[in-house]
Amino acid sequence: MNLEWYIARRLLKGDAMKSVSVPIVKIAIVGIALGLCVMLLSLFIITGFKQEITEKLSGFTAHLNVQPFMPGSTGDEGVIRGADSLMTELKRVEGVKDVYGYIEKPAIFKSKEEIHGIVLKGVDAGYDAAFFQRNLKEGMFPDFSTETTSNDILISRSVASMLGLGLGDRVTSHFVQEPPRARVFTVAGIYDTGFKEYDDVMVVADVRHLARLNGWKAGEVSKIAVELDDVEQVNEMAEKVDDLLDELGWYCEVRTLADEAPQIFDWLALLNMNVWVILLLIVTVAGFNMVSGLLILILDKTTFIGIMKALGYKNVSLRKLFLYISAGLIARGMLWGNVLAFVLAGVQAACNVIHLDPVTYYMDTVPVNFSIGYVILLNAGVIAVTVLMLVIPTMLISKISPVKAIKFE
Repeated sequence: MNLEWYIARRLLKGDAMKSVSVPIVKIAIVGIALGLCVMLLSLFIITGFKQEITEKLSGFTAHLNVQPFMPGSTGDEGVIRGADSLMTELKRVEGVKDVYGYIEKPAIFKSKEEIHGIVLKGVDAGYDAAFFQRNLKEGMFPDFSTETTSNDILISRSVASMLGLGLGDRVTSHFVQEPPRARVFTVAGIYDTGFKEYDDVMVVADVRHLARLNGWKAGEVSKIAVELDDVEQVNEMAEKVDDLLDELGWYCEVRTLADEAPQIFDWLALLNMNVWVILLLIVTVAGFNMVSGLLILILDKTTFIGIMKALGYKNVSLRKLFLYISAGLIARGMLWGNVLAFVLAGVQAACNVIHLDPVTYYMDTVPVNFSIGYVILLNAGVIAVTVLMLVIPTMLISKISPVKAIKFE
């Protein structure tokens, strides 16, 4: 049996810890608990932001988009001909969850009193509307499986508010092309994601309308969306899809979510930097708290150290003993820090206590994501760093003389 570990356990839970050093040690434990709690909450929130924004972006576009190198809005430019054969090949790529083609076309909506520029996203009956269904506020998602082209559209609450539209209302859409054309659509549903940059412009319509306006045949699209099983592998999958396009001879490019919205991912990268700064500062402060606590504990146990040395205990073994004691105290603080962090994050996830301005943060409440892998890594990192910081203070044990220590009061 490890003697140092046995003695450390006895000291951690026995009467030997009931001394003048206990208040200082408890303060150090509280510092560890609060510091870890703040670090975990920062981690939960930043990963929550990433998950929420990635989910919304992929709902409006896709994890990957395959498009011609010089996309246009009309005519022969910007069209992928024979898209069905390419989508069949893309579906065979390992890691790809879903593939669908769509057409994007800018237009101007005109109601009785207002006009507003939008982007129509044309999809067919095979489109997975789960994202818009989750964010649907009124009406229903349009049915594009009818034999005839559907005039129903899905608009956002912000577009409906700007144009004064409601369910069942008709709106005229003007397309800037040669010759200029117009179409009348009917509002079938209203959604609201809180992602203002996209909510203000994105309207879902029947792809057959847009194909006819562009003069395209069935199966010709402007973009092919590729949904992945694991969004964390988006860059690797982009390279894999790009290699496949080169191999098949398709003159297309692959764009990731970061390519579609670079300013948003730059903002998230800045948040990442802030979290790293917070982690570094808090770990440093918590480590110095434990250093001061350990020094006071060593001074308080000077007589004990002297007796152990007199009995033949080596400096290395005594240093290991006090490192075990420190690790036990740190683990105690980390346990309470984890409990507090999960309780606070759980309350936020269940009750949405803290609200945000959706115009600035793209969501109306603080998101929380319980990433167990990151939690384990953070806990392991904290205990490793703090214990390593305590190695130097234990060198004080080597300076303690057994004779003087036993006389010390």
